[in-house]
Amino acid sequence: MQYSSGWELFHIAVHNLAGQGTQRERLLNAFVDNLIHIKPEIDLPEYLREKFTELATSLNNKSASGSEGTAQATISTLNESEIRQAVHSIIDIYDSLCREMPKE
Repeated sequence: MQYSSGWELFHIAVHNLAGQGTQRERLLNAFVDNLIHIKPEIDLPEYLREKFTELATSLNNKSASGSEGTAQATISTLNESEIRQAVHSIIDIYDSLCREMPKE
């Protein structure tokens, strides 16, 4: 199925967002454990690629220090509104991907 890898990674990411921890921790886990592995040109339809790339850049653009990664460095600087916006973007992209999947 086309885009099934992207759908699966977003599906698990949404479950991460609903899991244990603060919203910041859940966002970090969703991104680092799943979404960072998405290859937009393969895993997403063309109309979602730019939105995903903007999301990924917004969560992974600060220099890391010590043992933290760039995603952790970036997400740790986000305010609550930015975290909420990132979570909504993940859910919106996932919703669009679900509509791309074949009906069984």
